Amino acid sequence: MTGSDAPRRGLAGTHCGIDVGSLRTPSYVAWLREGEFRLDMYLASERAPLPPPPPGWPAADCVALDAPQGLPLPGEHQRHCDREAATPTRRLPGSRAAMAKARLYAGLVEAGVNVFWWVHERGLGHIAGFSEVRGWPPTVCETYPRFVLRRLGLAVRDIPSKRQAPLDYVEAAWGLVRGLGYRCPSVTRPTVDQLDAILCALAAAAWWNVSDPRRCTVGAPPIADVVERVIYEGYIVAP
Repeated sequence: MTGSDAPRRGLAGTHCGIDVGSLRTPSYVAWLREGEFRLDMYLASERAPLPPPPPGWPAADCVALDAPQGLPLPGEHQRHCDREAATPTRRLPGSRAAMAKARLYAGLVEAGVNVFWWVHERGLGHIAGFSEVRGWPPTVCETYPRFVLRRLGLAVRDIPSKRQAPLDYVEAAWGLVRGLGYRCPSVTRPTVDQLDAILCALAAAAWWNVSDPRRCTVGAPPIADVVERVIYEGYIVAP
């Protein structure tokens, strides 16, 4: 679902996007309903892997996180979805034991793998690919903000580096989001982290509103390993 099919304000449902930090640092959250974003933060934990909705808002229909939901298949170093979406986590540890020794993106990988597993194990959500049921509990999926921007029509060369040019990144991405008709009453210009959470929320809206989820996913179906307590492979969702 790209270009003219991109999610626009007024689509059904309440959606949540999470720019994941780690299990020790807060994650930025964006809630989306009827074209309006609400911003928040929370600290993910096994007891509460997903954030509560804003006061007066219903629970999310779909939640999208910018963090790897799982690991490559045993013997591999890369998931199909990372290759197709060109994520920075293109080389991941192959097991929980290897995760403990990893350094690059260690906090993000630990948080993503654990949050998705806790959600799956405790039945707090339907992981995208395990089920296409839409209803309670919410669908929980993985996304990647720069891939969302690309699917919404920004060329790679037109997406500034969030580290080297954060203000330019926000201007380009927020201009695109506002051009689709969305609003965020609490801020004039979001921070990079807030904006990435907003882009994650748009990915959640895409999954919820598209008639065929295959149109907004890349990657291979997820596989649950109940012994290792980990998900292998999985989809990345984007408009």
